[in-house]
Amino acid sequence: MGNYPFNNILLATEHTEFDTGAERLAFKMAKHCGLPLRVVIPMTSNPEYEAESPDVALRAELAVATCIVEMRKRAGELGLKLDVHVRRGTDLHKEIVAEANESNSDLIVIRRRGKPSFLARMLVGEMVSKVIRDSKCSVLLVPRAAEFWNRRVLAAVGDTPSSPNITKIAGAIAGTCGLPLTILSVASNQAALSKTQSLNTLNVSLASTFSNQVSGEVRIGMLLEQTILSVTETGADLVVIERERNNAMPFGNRSVMQQIAGNMDVPTLVTPS
Repeated sequence: MGNYPFNNILLATEHTEFDTGAERLAFKMAKHCGLPLRVVIPMTSNPEYEAESPDVALRAELAVATCIVEMRKRAGELGLKLDVHVRRGTDLHKEIVAEANESNSDLIVIRRRGKPSFLARMLVGEMVSKVIRDSKCSVLLVPRAAEFWNRRVLAAVGDTPSSPNITKIAGAIAGTCGLPLTILSVASNQAALSKTQSLNTLNVSLASTFSNQVSGEVRIGMLLEQTILSVTETGADLVVIERERNNAMPFGNRSVMQQIAGNMDVPTLVTPS
């Protein structure tokens, strides 16, 4: 599909129960759009520990080998071309980002968060947050129960230099998949409403060059609450948002982007700012 905004998809997975949604969606996207799929499996590597406990390291290697066999079998059943890479290091997010850079990937598909721990209240996992922070490309955060979108795309577009890029990506996805697109703009107060409406009209016009099913929606209030309400009311099953410039980490202040992604059970596409 020539108008699809992504050509080089990278699925980052540890093949756990928390990765099932990301794996399922990445496979369906590659199949639906006729794209090859690259997979990176990051493994924590500690040479000193592995030297002292070779049996543990061997079990980890065998588990990854089994994972690769299972994914290749699934790819074969779908008629997909699968390119699998295993990367070892002390920081998993660095291995994922490095693989994306080396492969010129324009989209990383990854789970939203992993297993519960003392960080269980985090809306987006620490590793995933670091991938978003350090990657140059778009990142698709996928809840474990999520499916490939088939109802509506919603793009939350603000008054930023990157808003045309968000609009183009959302428009291209909606147009390629034959889905309606809602361009959401949120004014912080009544005084900002007129400017927000004008910006929304411009973005709707831009998105309409990619899709013929585009509508605009303008709300007043907090971006987080209004985005969640709009997703619920429109039935959108893909949300497109911008990576914040300060890209806050989950320790301390949680970014609005993280809260939007973490409070919804639909895939959230985070585009570079």
